[in-house]
Amino acid sequence: MDTHFAAWLALIACIVGGVRGGLMLAEADHPVFQPWSADVAPLRTLGVALLVTHAATAAVLGYNASIGQGMGLALGLGWMATAGVHFWGARKLGERPRGAIVELLTGIVLALPAWAALARLSHGSVI
Repeated sequence: MDTHFAAWLALIACIVGGVRGGLMLAEADHPVFQPWSADVAPLRTLGVALLVTHAATAAVLGYNASIGQGMGLALGLGWMATAGVHFWGARKLGERPRGAIVELLTGIVLALPAWAALARLSHGSVI
């Protein structure tokens, strides 16, 4: 896979993750988030963290690709871990994992630039 294409996909995933963080920040008292916590302050803090980390990763991906790839890989692993927790919890409760597929795909796409760079290096290309 071309690293430029992977970087563009990761930028789109950063936008999606930032939007999810912004929605959590703006709508923390929405009934969707109420099963997690009755207090909205931790949800708003999580929303700010999601928004800032995705914005920083998108900015660094455009400025310095190698550092941005590492940041995207870290965010991608976090999203994949979150999806795994949601899959495991839903399986344990006998429910369907709502939103876990989107989290898994977001994690995979955020990690794509790093995987593409590693694949390029494994084939002997330095440039």
